[in-house]
Amino acid sequence: MENNAQTYFASVAGQWDEIRSGYFTEHMRDAAIAKTRLPENAIVADIGSGTGFVAAGLAPRAAKVYGFDASAEMLAVAARNLEKFQNVELKQAPGNSIPLPNATLDGVFANMYLHHAPDPLAAIREMARLLKPGGVLCITDLDSHDHEWQRTEMADLWLGFERDDIRRWFAEAGLDEIDVDCAEGTCDACGPDGVVKPLSIFVAIGRKP
Repeated sequence: MENNAQTYFASVAGQWDEIRSGYFTEHMRDAAIAKTRLPENAIVADIGSGTGFVAAGLAPRAAKVYGFDASAEMLAVAARNLEKFQNVELKQAPGNSIPLPNATLDGVFANMYLHHAPDPLAAIREMARLLKPGGVLCITDLDSHDHEWQRTEMADLWLGFERDDIRRWFAEAGLDEIDVDCAEGTCDACGPDGVVKPLSIFVAIGRKP
């Protein structure tokens, strides 16, 4: 199934910024980043970076931003989108195996990545591994929904998540100060029937003790 996602994102990389604009806005992104209270000169990572939307929000607020994505095609678009930022480094890597040492980051962000992860708990553990003590994990993703077409048309592995599962997985990954709340907006997904059906989005925050 992971290969299906890579095939899908390779095919839509050139149009992704337009597609994404209906799913997650700059306001939602910036509000989620603000909740993390990043320290000055933070070193952060954006997992499942895609075309660099979240990295672009992080770059003015951080000393260093790593963007990781499994899709070379998406990263090529991200490189163009982020060329004005000298503090962003893009690398091709799957989300469950990030090529950084333990405890090196002040913040890790993953926007709309988790529902493409074959093993969400393993993905969260990998992100938590990267955090320094006191570092923050911020995941924004979909609440549980019934849009089955997103499995076939967008290569989604999971139709969103229950917030209690997210809280439990954060705890199992060794995080505390866990907060899972509503994002400031909705994901306005247009189905095959042409009808836009808003989906709710959560913002999950946890800190490394």
